[in-house]
Parts: sequence; structure tokens; C-alpha cells
Amino acid sequence: MKQYTYIDLFSGPGGLCTGFISEGFIPRIAVEWSDTTVITYAKSHDAEIYELNDLLSHSGNLENILKQTNKTCLIHGDINLVSDELIQEILKKKFGEDTVDVVTGGAPCESFSMAGKRLEDDDRNDLFSNILRIAHAVDSKFVLFENVPGLLTKKRDGKKGGQIEYVFSEFERPDKKTGIFYRLACKDVSVFKCLAADYGTPQKRERIFIVGCSSKYPKNTFVYPEKTHGPGRKYDYVTVEDAFRYLPPILSGEGADAMPYAPSYEEDFNSGKITEAAYLYYKFIFDDTHSGNNEYNPDIVTFHKALNHNKKMVRRLHEIKQGEGMQTAVNRLIAEGKEDVVKDVFPRKIYGSRNRRLKADEPSFTVTSHCLDEMIHPIFDRQPTPREVARLQAFPDWYYINGPYVKFHSDPEQDKYEQIGDAIPVLMAKALAKSMKNALINL
Repeated sequence: MKQYTYIDLFSGPGGLCTGFISEGFIPRIAVEWSDTTVITYAKSHDAEIYELNDLLSHSGNLENILKQTNKTCLIHGDINLVSDELIQEILKKKFGEDTVDVVTGGAPCESFSMAGKRLEDDDRNDLFSNILRIAHAVDSKFVLFENVPGLLTKKRDGKKGGQIEYVFSEFERPDKKTGIFYRLACKDVSVFKCLAADYGTPQKRERIFIVGCSSKYPKNTFVYPEKTHGPGRKYDYVTVEDAFRYLPPILSGEGADAMPYAPSYEEDFNSGKITEAAYLYYKFIFDDTHSGNNEYNPDIVTFHKALNHNKKMVRRLHEIKQGEGMQTAVNRLIAEGKEDVVKDVFPRKIYGSRNRRLKADEPSFTVTSHCLDEMIHPIFDRQPTPREVARLQAFPDWYYINGPYVKFHSDPEQDKYEQIGDAIPVLMAKALAKSMKNALINL
């Protein structure tokens, strides 16, 4: 069976990588700037970390520092400083190759997110161009660019939606040296905007995926994946209850970095206790075929440790029902004549996006880098554990999550929650990878 190769830019903790390797793709090179996240990716996928400054200082003589293995070369540094020549030399001297089949990347979304300032002159608006630059440098067959739906309405040159038009035009702009451009698979937002829950992820997260094919080929053969989950489709949605099932039940302050457990999903499916959708989800979560984590033990669940909330916080969380956030809970309590409860346990300033209790029988709302502050367990009066958040993103249980449990969001050291929240949902990535593989076969 032919194996396909790709370059993983803005790799983050490896959500896209995990989906792509499950479909047989081999990541040759990855690039990530965050110290903490680089280790998450490397330990989970058995990649080799190379500091960008070391690579640049040995430019032209990389054979002196590159290990002669087939392991992914994970470049730790700023993508803007990763030259075309460096990428070409790594491919040639480490893997004996001149090209890859796909270049992927999800440039940082802060400048596009509806929650951000969305400045027109934000330097991050053009970070995506590095994906196209490197794709041209290695003559990649396909390019896949991922981002948030907020990109669709972002202004450029004073025009609402100007940014996405600019992205489209850059894909289709011929390279000055070769004349090659990347023909878009689709410009229809109803097609390239995807919902994670539709592909078996227990989360209602929307993302856009823009796919271009090298103009060297007569047409773009990529077809966006069929929606498989949800009402009227082959499978039911995977729910929060499904995602958290089999994890040891713990309260605030309980849990550990490693806990024994023995999931019984095969027996439960055969006896009709779980849906087929949940069964397929568990098969993926518990399958360690593609694990690069050499320390993984299938009888142990890791990072299932809850924060130790103070009594007032526990009381506040207790008052919030499934599907409610702080504001809706406060409004209900006041309507019930419980102003004293509101005064005792809720802050004066209420943030609507914080402390929202998940609904057990639905996919979760969007997991973000702020998920620790935003989510409450559907049953217990606590915030979710890193492993629970990873389950909502469909990361397999073998996945290693580096870093501290909690850091201030502005700290350069990303905590476990922020890393997982920043990732592309894995089963969504897997569905796209399968479509990409079919496109390569049919090219």
C-alpha cells in the first residue's frame, strides 16, 4: 500500500497529525514555536526535535546534525524564519526526497477569531502565506489550510470578507519562478466549513478547511468528506456522556497523573448499552496502533486529575444546571427568588462564556484554549480534567500531554488545557485525511 508524505506547519500539539497518520500519512517535517507544545508532539509521535537556530547555523551541512532515521523532523522555532532552502535540505539529506504529497497548516487564529480584536493590520493575517511558500518550495501536490469561521468575515482593505478573498487569490496566484498555482477544490462556504460532530467527534466545533491542488495536474480531485454522524445519517452523534464513559469518576481535587482503568466497550456494545457511533469512537480512542508514545500503558489512563476548587467555587458550580452558563443560572435563580444564593456564590461581574455546564446527551460546545474556565463537567461540580478535554477533541488515550496543569493564559508556557484546546479535532482531521488520500489516488 502506497504511503503518502506531508509537512505539518503550525503543528500545535498534533491534532491534525494524529488524524493524518491514522490514514497512513507520514509527517516528514513539522514546525511549532511553543516550547511546551513541541514536547507534546514529539513524545506522542516519537518525533525528533531540532532547534531552528541549530539548523540555520548548519545550513548547507545539515548532514552533520540530522539523525539518519525516518522519524519526523520537528523544527522548534518561528515559521517566518524557516527558509525554503532549509526545508529542501532537510527533505533531501534526512529522507532522500525532493517533495511531499501535502503541505498542511492551521495558522494562529487569534486575528480572525470573533473573540479577538480582528485588527486589519495584524501581522498574523499573513502567516498563512508561509504554508503556500513552503508548498511551492517542495512542489507539493496539495495544500490544506485550516482556520476558524471568523476568517470568513474578517475585513481587508476596508472590505468585510476581504481576508478570505485574499486567501483565495493567494492560492491561485502563479508562483513567480514556476508559474504554478494551487487550484481550489471549492469556494462554497457551506462545503468547506465543517462541523467536528458530523465526523464522530463529541464536539460542535466549526472549522474551515481550504484545499488547493497544484496546477501541474488537470483538476483538483479533492472531494470534501461526507457527513457521517447526526440526525438522518449513518450514525448518531457522539455525546459528552459517550466521551467521558469509562473514565474513573472523580470529584474536585481528586484524580492523578496516572490511574488504572479497564474499559468494557466491546461488551457494552454487544449487549446494546452503547450506540454504534460510541463504539467506533472508543475503538479509535483505545487503539494504540499509531501511538508514538513509548511509555503508554493501555491499563492506565493519564492526566485525569481535577483541580481542587474552593468551597465557594464548588457551590457556584453546583447551582449551574446542564446547558446553563453563569448568566443563565443567575437569571433563573433570581426568578426563583434565590437572590441570596446569587450574592453568596457568584461574582459581581458575570462572564457569559465562563462556567457553562456541558449537556451529557449532546456533543459539547467548542473546546477552546480557555476551556478550563469555560466548561463544567455534566455531572460533577468541577471543571473537566485534561484527559476529558482531550476526549472531547477525540485524542486517543495514548496521547501524552506535556506541561503544567494550569498557567495564566498569557504565559508563554502553555498548560495542558490550552494546548489541547488549540488543536484540530482529531476525527475531523482523520476524515479530511481520508479524502486527501482518495484525491491523491485519483490524481
